[in-house]
Amino acid sequence: MEKTMEVYGLYDGNFNLAFPDAISMKASVREEAKLMEHPMEDGATIADHRVILPVGIELVVFLPAESYKDSYNCLRQAFRGEELYTVHLATGIYSRMALQAMPHEETPDQSDAIAITLSLKEARIITTQYQALPPVKVKSPKDTCTVERGEQQPQPPAQIKTIALNMSGIKGQGAKKLSNAWGK
Repeated sequence: MEKTMEVYGLYDGNFNLAFPDAISMKASVREEAKLMEHPMEDGATIADHRVILPVGIELVVFLPAESYKDSYNCLRQAFRGEELYTVHLATGIYSRMALQAMPHEETPDQSDAIAITLSLKEARIITTQYQALPPVKVKSPKDTCTVERGEQQPQPPAQIKTIALNMSGIKGQGAKKLSNAWGK
């Protein structure tokens, strides 16, 4: 679903107007979901759930003649930075928006100003969490924490050892010596 609306403002993390010289002309908001479809054995397709996609906003801004070089440099610096913005529109406030693109066209008849389409996308930053398992719950004792056992040397898997011995053509006593060297 795409909506076009009047723009109230683009704000930085401290809720200050991010680019005061840029005149906001219009905003197009994309709020979409992806329907997850799966084929059935009889050829039919079913959908069992959907995933809400990050919000996308396109802002058309106009940089006036008296300040477009400085304003454009500020926009470029913001694009290369990592700051997340808040877009305040008539339908709501969209937070954690990252600048994704800032295409523009320059023509001789517009030599005194530049129109730029700022493309922003919602950034969903997730902090992963994990908890170490106690040694009792780990399936193989060799996969437990090595803090108490010191530095461990990697060992090739048994299947690779067998394949390597078979490919080398070593048989009998030579294979046994090589196998012992690998710790098998």
